[in-house]
Amino acid sequence: MAKLSAAEKQKLYRQRRDADPVRRAEYLEKRRQGYVSDIVNKKRKNVGELSERERRAQRKAWRVNQARHRQRMRAVQTVLTPNSSPDRSPSIPRCVCLCMQREQGRAVRRNHSQRKRRKILKLENKIKQLTKQCNKYKRRCSRYTKQQQQAASPGSPSTRVRKFLQGQSVISPVKKTLTFHYALLDDLREKYKASRTGKAKRAIASIQAGRQIRRYKFQSLCQKSLSFSYKAGKELRSKCEDASGKRALVRQFYLRDDVSRLTTGKKNTITIQKVKKQRRLLCDFLQNLHIKFVAEHGDVSYTFFCRHRPFLVVKPNAQDRETCQCKTHENLQFMADTLYKHGLLDSKNVDQMADATVCNAISPHDAKVCAYGDCMACKSKAYPFTKPPSKNEVTLTQWCLVKTDSKQEQEKHNTITVKRDVTETEDEIATQFQERLFHFRRHLYNIRWQYKAYRHLRETLTPKDCLIHIDFSENFTCKYATEIQSVHFGGSHQQATLHTGVLYVHDQPPMSFATISPSRRHDPVAIWAHLDPILDMVQSEYSDVQHLHFFSDGPATQYRQKGNFFMISSEPHQKGFKKITWNFFEASHGKGAPDGVGGALKRSADALICHGRDIPDARALYQVLMESGTQVKLFYVSNEDVEERSRKMQEVALSAIKGTMKIHQVLSLTPGVLKYRDVSCFCQAGENVWDCPCYGLQNIVIGAVPPTQKDQTEPQTQRPDVIESHHCGQWCIVNYDGQPYPGIILTVEEQNVQIKCMHRTGRYDLNRFYWPSPIEDLNWYAENQIMCLMPEPVAANKRYIELDDKIWAFLKAELGC
Repeated sequence: MAKLSAAEKQKLYRQRRDADPVRRAEYLEKRRQGYVSDIVNKKRKNVGELSERERRAQRKAWRVNQARHRQRMRAVQTVLTPNSSPDRSPSIPRCVCLCMQREQGRAVRRNHSQRKRRKILKLENKIKQLTKQCNKYKRRCSRYTKQQQQAASPGSPSTRVRKFLQGQSVISPVKKTLTFHYALLDDLREKYKASRTGKAKRAIASIQAGRQIRRYKFQSLCQKSLSFSYKAGKELRSKCEDASGKRALVRQFYLRDDVSRLTTGKKNTITIQKVKKQRRLLCDFLQNLHIKFVAEHGDVSYTFFCRHRPFLVVKPNAQDRETCQCKTHENLQFMADTLYKHGLLDSKNVDQMADATVCNAISPHDAKVCAYGDCMACKSKAYPFTKPPSKNEVTLTQWCLVKTDSKQEQEKHNTITVKRDVTETEDEIATQFQERLFHFRRHLYNIRWQYKAYRHLRETLTPKDCLIHIDFSENFTCKYATEIQSVHFGGSHQQATLHTGVLYVHDQPPMSFATISPSRRHDPVAIWAHLDPILDMVQSEYSDVQHLHFFSDGPATQYRQKGNFFMISSEPHQKGFKKITWNFFEASHGKGAPDGVGGALKRSADALICHGRDIPDARALYQVLMESGTQVKLFYVSNEDVEERSRKMQEVALSAIKGTMKIHQVLSLTPGVLKYRDVSCFCQAGENVWDCPCYGLQNIVIGAVPPTQKDQTEPQTQRPDVIESHHCGQWCIVNYDGQPYPGIILTVEEQNVQIKCMHRTGRYDLNRFYWPSPIEDLNWYAENQIMCLMPEPVAANKRYIELDDKIWAFLKAELGC
């Protein structure tokens, strides 16, 4: 009996296994479990997880297998199914005659193929002839080039010596010395040409400036023999030295906060040559930044400017979309894009258009006067349109405030911000664009000036000064290394507040710090609870520091409000500091170094969680970060510390400062007394004078107001400290030329409010107002012109409305109307 092959053995094994139903069922169950295990362990992919190409290949294989399976089943069915019909008599084969057209078609195809074949053979012969001719001319050119090179070449050192001594009888040492001379010159010349860096070229060229060369006056001969000069290397070195200074300026320019913004995400890092840095994103196109650099530091080429961009400064992409954009910038840019698209503007750069509508002021004070709209020369200057706007309707995008009904309370409305398409005429959009561009000049000036003041203060710090740049980071969500489903999808995660900052002291490296707290409050009480350990550290480690300078963004609910102003005038003085300034960046433009500190801490915490550490709360976050050896100085602020300060603040009634949102610098040189102005100024900081009279410095005594002296006015006539976006849609009273006008708040942008106002009847002492028709009275007003908020007035008749008696009495008392 012949020996069975492996395949035959496997076939017999399968037949025996399939003959037993129990073994067959066990085998199928094992295959089914293996399939499920492969799916779970990602060894086998579902068709939805495959790439598009792999999916097409898999489906094609399925179709082929299915077709084969059906063909086999049909064959089996044919064999197993008996033929029920009786046998027919053999049919007489038909004589199939070929069609005449078919024969003609075949003849045409044969002729066509023969013609193509003959043409191909002819072209192949022609290609061979041309290739042969081309190779012949190549060889001729190569021989000619080689002959020319040999004729121009001075030859080898031995050849040149032989030609030089032709017809002369000299001894062998002389020939050897001359050969060494030519060989050395050739090697030096080849080394110089092969050098890729200016440093290597200068090292070889420095041979010409040797002491012996200069002693025997061989500089000219050496330059002629080597074909390069030492002066060229010297000029190259001087150019490189000049370029190094410009290179440093360019790199410092890129790292400025008004040129590139620091990313705050824990994954927003970039690593080159094992150097890991937090990414910075460019705030503008490189062409515009180059123009800005040239205006500040002199002329450099665009290529040089782009080449020396630091590696951590990158261009933003779709994934780097900014989620904290400025509403003023965005809405104005949408308008500019729409007007440019319809041919009314020659540029889409709103910054350049704003600069074109103000005077070219040299002094900072004059620049502020122009930007704030107080210059008579450029107060009414508008940006010119390329053509007159028409009455055609166009669509543009705007960020708008929309009121929505509350699901819990039917009478309550919520205000949300949405991005909407608005349809208006070109004339209306052009008018609104000019109005917003006028207010945008002030916004743009504040942005630039505050960043400039920040840089100036950092560069001029004295041993007595300390600059603290602070900001609240996004709350960190505490997590476990492994979590059950109810924890992961439920509300069991706690949050930790991170208050981050960077501390700058004279001649000391910057110190990054952060305070961690379970309290989620961000009000002035929490701010100073977070700052308390920082100020204690400054006192202990920097004993010479007597002046504190804070820089932060300016949200009205956190830093820029009366509660924080009161703390500024009291808390630092109690710790022994003599002079305090608090400076605010322009709203929505306060990104800086503290945001990077928060991103670094969150990234470290997530890495520890991935390695098995549990961080269930703020205390655990503080402990694991301290154990990780981070370079950031960490402090823990308990919930009790915040609540203790809160109880003390509840006993104090504070008076508001008029025009709070316009303030960008607050000074406290004496406890309980504040000085403030529109923008920061450190022009006399070198003389230890912080309260220079620049930019309208004002004084105010801030402190506790006794309850008996509090404003007893009815609630409906009270005015909030700050008019914010959530006030849109409410009724208010505007003071215009000493007369009150009721209206509805439509838009709030920085310190300006757009209001739809009513008109008064002819008599000023009459409490009657009406809506103008057919043109609505839409105008922008300063925030301090709003006297109070009020409920919707009552209609006196179909035409007029009347204000509430208490509100009218309040207005008469205030304005004497």
